[in-house]
Amino acid sequence: MRALCVLVAMVGIAVASPKNPSPAQKQADALFVKGQASYEAGKYQDAIAQFKEAYELVKDPVFLFNIAQSYRKVADCTASAEYYKRFLDEAPQAENRQKVEQWIAELRPCVEERQRQDEAARKNQEEAERLRKERELAERQRAAAPPREVTVDRGGPLRIGGLVLAGIGVVGLGAGVAYGIKGNSLRNDIEDQCSAPNSCQWDSPPIQAKHEDGKTANVRSKIGYIGGGIAAVAGAALYMLGRTRVETVTVQPTASGATVSARLSF
Repeated sequence: MRALCVLVAMVGIAVASPKNPSPAQKQADALFVKGQASYEAGKYQDAIAQFKEAYELVKDPVFLFNIAQSYRKVADCTASAEYYKRFLDEAPQAENRQKVEQWIAELRPCVEERQRQDEAARKNQEEAERLRKERELAERQRAAAPPREVTVDRGGPLRIGGLVLAGIGVVGLGAGVAYGIKGNSLRNDIEDQCSAPNSCQWDSPPIQAKHEDGKTANVRSKIGYIGGGIAAVAGAALYMLGRTRVETVTVQPTASGATVSARLSF
């Protein structure tokens, strides 16, 4: 006869051993002894492995009970309750059935709590996996997206100012030409009137008035030419400076983000 540990550790269950045990039975008996020793030494995980191996050899429900007891010692209420139930299913007439059912009832709150925790962990894992797949999809979409060009114009005010200044220069040059023509015309008038000897009085008021008007026109012509030329050149320079402030920014999506490059327009 063979019995399990009694009292606190395990409830004894008598199991009849055949007079001529098979090799599998002998091996299972040896594992039973090892498992019992591991259990008593507090090596419950070793005992679980040894009792499971013994059960696979001979399918004796005694080992299911021992496995349940060992799981209870390591506070694995889910596995412990499962093996207690398997034990009762395979040994419905067990003498300790009432005690085993009591243990199953005591383990039920723990089992239910573990089930809630496992369900929450499963949902968290599914959510994490969903988010991971969404990130991977977004990364693939970014990597496959064509580059996008954006024009950034910071030179608009400079170009406008350049055009206005160049326009002023053109007006100044036009005024210089107009006053130059006027000055030449007045000079030609005076020369025509005074071409013959004694044909005019140089100090006469009309001649002096034309002479002064011609001088004024010449001065204004020079101012127009100089000022208009400077304004035109400055306006052109300012406009070209504004052109250098136009940037074309290229955004190339990548798997990890994006690369940005810029080129200037001239």
